[in-house]
Amino acid sequence: MATERQARRARDLHQKRLLKRGAHALSVEKLGEGGKEYGVVAWVAQEKEKIPQALSITDRGRKVQVPLLIRESKPFQLE
Repeated sequence: MATERQARRARDLHQKRLLKRGAHALSVEKLGEGGKEYGVVAWVAQEKEKIPQALSITDRGRKVQVPLLIRESKPFQLE
Protein backbone atom coordinates (compact mmCIF):
# COMPACT_ATOMS: atom_id res chain seq x y z
CA MET A 1 0.00 0.00 0.00
CA ALA A 2 1.43 3.37 -1.02
CA THR A 3 0.60 6.68 0.60
CA GLU A 4 0.01 9.87 -1.38
CA ARG A 5 3.46 11.12 -0.41
CA GLN A 6 5.10 7.92 -1.63
CA ALA A 7 3.16 8.03 -4.91
CA ARG A 8 4.21 11.65 -5.53
CA ARG A 9 7.83 10.72 -4.82
CA ALA A 10 7.63 7.74 -7.22
CA ARG A 11 6.20 10.01 -9.93
CA ASP A 12 9.00 12.54 -9.42
CA LEU A 13 11.75 9.89 -9.41
CA HIS A 14 10.50 7.95 -12.46
CA GLN A 15 8.94 10.67 -14.63
CA LYS A 16 11.78 11.01 -17.16
CA ARG A 17 11.85 7.26 -17.81
CA LEU A 18 8.04 7.11 -18.18
CA LEU A 19 7.99 10.09 -20.55
CA LYS A 20 10.64 8.41 -22.71
CA ARG A 21 8.44 5.30 -22.85
CA GLY A 22 5.48 7.18 -24.30
CA ALA A 23 3.61 8.79 -21.39
CA HIS A 24 2.44 12.32 -22.15
CA ALA A 25 1.08 13.02 -18.67
CA LEU A 26 1.46 11.60 -15.16
CA SER A 27 -0.88 11.98 -12.21
CA VAL A 28 -1.20 10.70 -8.65
CA GLU A 29 -4.62 9.32 -7.80
CA LYS A 30 -6.41 7.51 -4.99
CA LEU A 31 -7.07 3.88 -5.91
CA GLY A 32 -10.44 2.28 -5.27
CA GLU A 33 -13.41 3.67 -3.43
CA GLY A 34 -12.78 4.82 0.11
CA GLY A 35 -9.30 3.36 0.11
CA LYS A 36 -6.16 4.94 1.44
CA GLU A 37 -3.86 3.61 -1.27
CA TYR A 38 -2.48 5.87 -3.98
CA GLY A 39 -0.85 5.14 -7.29
CA VAL A 40 0.68 6.83 -10.30
CA VAL A 41 -1.32 7.03 -13.54
CA ALA A 42 0.56 7.28 -16.84
CA TRP A 43 -1.49 8.71 -19.70
CA VAL A 44 -0.35 7.39 -23.10
CA ALA A 45 -1.63 7.82 -26.66
CA GLN A 46 -0.92 4.14 -27.22
CA GLU A 47 1.29 1.74 -25.37
CA LYS A 48 4.49 1.51 -27.43
CA GLU A 49 6.92 0.01 -24.96
CA LYS A 50 6.48 -2.20 -21.97
CA ILE A 51 5.67 -0.04 -18.95
CA PRO A 52 6.02 -1.65 -15.49
CA GLN A 53 3.01 -2.29 -13.25
CA ALA A 54 4.70 -0.69 -10.24
CA LEU A 55 7.36 1.89 -9.46
CA SER A 56 9.93 1.03 -6.82
CA ILE A 57 11.11 3.60 -4.26
CA THR A 58 12.87 3.50 -0.90
CA ASP A 59 10.98 5.23 1.89
CA ARG A 60 12.43 5.42 5.39
CA GLY A 61 14.79 2.56 4.69
CA ARG A 62 12.24 0.13 3.25
CA LYS A 63 11.35 -0.69 -0.32
CA VAL A 64 7.86 0.33 -1.46
CA GLN A 65 6.10 -0.70 -4.67
CA VAL A 66 3.82 2.10 -5.89
CA PRO A 67 1.13 0.87 -8.31
CA LEU A 68 1.38 2.26 -11.87
CA LEU A 69 -1.78 2.32 -13.96
CA ILE A 70 -1.87 2.97 -17.71
CA ARG A 71 -4.66 4.99 -19.29
CA GLU A 72 -4.94 5.59 -23.02
CA SER A 73 -5.85 9.07 -24.21
CA LYS A 74 -4.74 11.45 -26.90
CA PRO A 75 -2.40 14.23 -25.75
CA PHE A 76 -4.11 17.54 -25.06
CA GLN A 77 -3.63 20.11 -27.82
CA LEU A 78 -4.43 23.79 -27.73
CA GLU A 79 -6.90 24.92 -30.34
